[in-house]
Amino acid sequence: MEERFFALYRHEQGKLYRTAWAILGNEADAADALQEATIRAYRAFGQLRGGDVAFSAWMRRILVNTCTQILRKRMRVIPVERPEDLTAHPVTEVDLPLDGDVWDAVRSLDERYRAVVVLRFLNDMQLEEIAAALDIPLGTVKSRLHAAMKQLRNRLNALGERKEGRGVDAV
Repeated sequence: MEERFFALYRHEQGKLYRTAWAILGNEADAADALQEATIRAYRAFGQLRGGDVAFSAWMRRILVNTCTQILRKRMRVIPVERPEDLTAHPVTEVDLPLDGDVWDAVRSLDERYRAVVVLRFLNDMQLEEIAAALDIPLGTVKSRLHAAMKQLRNRLNALGERKEGRGVDAV
């Protein structure tokens, strides 16, 4: 059972890390989320229904739930150090194509919108898959994605106007 779990896990690890990083916005929290989600999944692996084919979606759902818990905890924490005094974590081996204005805008979204955008565009998931992964109705996924895209469009237009004196037509 252990060998089967880790064989399936290794295939998904990079995508899972990128997903956590995109949702949480920093490497340390992404690594923590991935570790916690992996432990949870390993312990519950015997309960996985659908066989190996279902592993990817099942693992992604566990990870997204873990990321959401971290975001909620983060809201309750009062920082004791100034952000500029904190040291940066070393870059990991996983390629993170999440730099630039668009991903900065995505990271600034509320967690419920950010999760939908990350799953749709970083993981290329269909709306039905996102609904299943987040355990929310399809209509909620659609409305969150619509609201997120509107917010992103507005933020990128404002940024474009500041940078170049003109806006971005579409996201």
